[in-house]
Amino acid sequence: MKIFTKLLLLAVVGALAAPFFLKGPNGLPLLNYKDFIPTKDSMIKSVTPKTETQLYKWKDAKGHWQFGDTPPEGSNAEQMQVKTQINEMKTIELPDGFKDQVEDSDTQRRFDPLNSSASPLSTAPIEKVPEMLDQIDGFQKTLDDRAKTLDSL
Repeated sequence: MKIFTKLLLLAVVGALAAPFFLKGPNGLPLLNYKDFIPTKDSMIKSVTPKTETQLYKWKDAKGHWQFGDTPPEGSNAEQMQVKTQINEMKTIELPDGFKDQVEDSDTQRRFDPLNSSASPLSTAPIEKVPEMLDQIDGFQKTLDDRAKTLDSL
């Protein structure tokens, strides 16, 4: 049993070492120790996503633009090419009719930070702001991590 284990271990080591000694069609060994050392180009490629992807855009029943990688059945979707070297942030669902609430131009006023009862004009409900700030915080951390990776190259 002991000799069998040693022979099996020797066979595994030999199988792992063989590509470093076996010659390929070009006369060079199949593997080289330099193949395992990352280069600057390979590091950049590992953190950079592919450059273009195919997406579709269409208007939903409410008249809002929607984007996705597969169009819904029966939609009049338009095919488009998009560069994916952009950053993204998850969208939030707005309540029905939120955008349809139009204020008269007389009642629209500029935000006055000195007025404690005033609230800034926004396209998102105020209760969603903390969730959005949390997403932005994570987004900034992702950007910082990418910058550190690229700086270390």
